[in-house]
Amino acid sequence: MRTENRVPPIRRAGATAVVGLLMTGLFAVGSGATVSASEVGATAHPSGCTYAVSDVWGSIATCSKNNGGTFAATVTCRFSDGKIAFFDGPWKKSGRSIAYCQGDSKAVSAGIWTKAS
Repeated sequence: MRTENRVPPIRRAGATAVVGLLMTGLFAVGSGATVSASEVGATAHPSGCTYAVSDVWGSIATCSKNNGGTFAATVTCRFSDGKIAFFDGPWKKSGRSIAYCQGDSKAVSAGIWTKAS
């Protein structure tokens, strides 16, 4: 019977995976494949945005600059039984996004979602 220290197969498999990841990183660094933000079309959130409740039926949101991003109106509506619900308008790059209350609900507050696309 031998009494040498042997690494269990599970540890060897883990070590092999780590070495593989390290080698991949070395090849990626040495490949010279650099990408700048302008090449991939970096985007930001829209700016100059306004939103408001428009009467009782919903809300309207607009942004003066999209900066490559998008925006959507959101409205909080209250039903006649007192329940609250949230509804969103379509995502837009320009123009107006309109969120409508559903059923017998009425708009109580407005908001806007923005995201870098």
